[in-house]
Amino acid sequence: SSDAQVVSRFVAEARAVNRIRHRHIIDIFSFGLHADQRHYFVMELLDGLTLRELLDREGRLSIEQAVPIFQGIASGLDAAHEAGITHRDLKPDNVFLAAERGGGHFPKLLDFGIAKLLGEDVAHRTATGMAMGTPRYMSPEQCRGRKVDHRADIYSLGVLVHEVLTGRPLFE
Repeated sequence: SSDAQVVSRFVAEARAVNRIRHRHIIDIFSFGLHADQRHYFVMELLDGLTLRELLDREGRLSIEQAVPIFQGIASGLDAAHEAGITHRDLKPDNVFLAAERGGGHFPKLLDFGIAKLLGEDVAHRTATGMAMGTPRYMSPEQCRGRKVDHRADIYSLGVLVHEVLTGRPLFE
């Protein structure tokens, strides 16, 4: 909490998530500052596993397993993009699969910590030429540190789809 850039990302994540308000995006109920100057946010409690954990266990998913997960992710991304927010770090670790009663999974997008809030001047914006995200899932323009928009998330979703269906990352 003593690093201003980390605090800025933390607060921006809470603001981004609260701006979107969608059932396939983690809910943040509250955020603020403790009396001792530590920052916090209160999120919904989920029971399940990440998409990464499921892939590590299963290797790859069948079309029947994967399509509902992809639909949820795409729906959440669509809502974020409509709110003017680009996630910029879509990967299996940032997709939580909440357990459903019937044995299925309900996807929730997590970690909007490096999300780009369009039209806002936030302290953690990257300098020109600085790439932020997970390289294996980043679009070429994001890897080059260039300006990104919602299309970078669509690219990352395509990379994610490949990995989920084949059991192998598209790029090393």
